[in-house]
Amino acid sequence: MFGPVEHPWFDPLWRRYLLVAVCAAWAGVEYYFGSTTWFYLTLGITVYAGWSFLYYYKGPDHPSRNSPPAPEQDED
Repeated sequence: MFGPVEHPWFDPLWRRYLLVAVCAAWAGVEYYFGSTTWFYLTLGITVYAGWSFLYYYKGPDHPSRNSPPAPEQDED
């Protein structure tokens, strides 16, 4: 949908948990202040982040996660 989420920066599990927790906290703040539109929007972001980074995420050892080949250098 938004592109691959398997960036090497997200490989540590704590970073992915922190990202989902920040999104959930943001949704909680919007709920607390009564902004229902923003609450549902941030709740959707939280659900998507949780699915992408905690459930669907393929770690660096996963066989389907390939790094792109290095471009060939012309040595002329």
